[in-house]
Amino acid sequence: MLTLRHYELLVTLAEELHFGRAAERLGISQPQLTLQLKQMEEMIGALLFDRTRRRVALSTAGALLLPEARAVLRHAERAQDVALRVGRGMIGELALGYIGAAAYNGVLTRLVRRYRERAPQTTLQLTLMDLDRSIPEVAAGNLDAGIVRLPFPDLPASLTTRTLCAEPLWIALPEDHPLAPDGLPVALRDLKGEPFIATHLPPNSGFSAAMHRACASAGITPDIVQRSPQFASIVSLVAAGLGVAVVPEAIRHVQLEGVVYKPLDGLTVTADISLVYQTDRDSPPLALLLSCLDDTPL
Repeated sequence: MLTLRHYELLVTLAEELHFGRAAERLGISQPQLTLQLKQMEEMIGALLFDRTRRRVALSTAGALLLPEARAVLRHAERAQDVALRVGRGMIGELALGYIGAAAYNGVLTRLVRRYRERAPQTTLQLTLMDLDRSIPEVAAGNLDAGIVRLPFPDLPASLTTRTLCAEPLWIALPEDHPLAPDGLPVALRDLKGEPFIATHLPPNSGFSAAMHRACASAGITPDIVQRSPQFASIVSLVAAGLGVAVVPEAIRHVQLEGVVYKPLDGLTVTADISLVYQTDRDSPPLALLLSCLDDTPL
């Protein structure tokens, strides 16, 4: 059967119409070119070039085969390019879970934009899901990675985590709260005895862990009267006057009538957002996603 080398020989000699120059382009000797052309013609059963001592010209058979040879080489080059892009993670599918807070603070936007610039042909599947669902899905291999807020109890040993950002904590207050009017930061200790609205997660998971650490550092135990899985819902309950809520800084961009957001005074506790993925997962799109984190911080 004809090989890519045969088609390359035909195209090169047709362009040069000179055995010496064609052999130089192909990186072989002129006798080797002559031998390979003869073998090709024997396989086809027809002369591809009319050659004399003075000139080389395409035969009728050569002229008919030349467009097909060029097409074969173009397809081979395209296939090689696709193969290389697949190997580099530029083509394929990436399944990514994310918490809503990652969309509020811009981490998701910046990561996806950076990834899209490198892999515009990749199918990107983004799924909004809570921490307690995202990590099991990553561990089971149903997701390539998850953007989550750690810690997570009993994190599977097969998973690796990578911090994307450390987000400060703020307080959301009803607009008629005594501490709401001025623009000064609020000390958590001044909210002792206040009703708190919190996430649905236990005190050792996700943002709930950060809130409880912050309260402990201020010497208070939050009196949690309402819980909700989404910060937008938590803030709406604050607006309704049901209590106050410790929230990540980015949630202040959720503007609801009846809510005032203020920074917390003297607080060093942060709520970290991380990427979690299987350590040994063989996925070029995942490898490319991880490389997006190597250049500059998000």
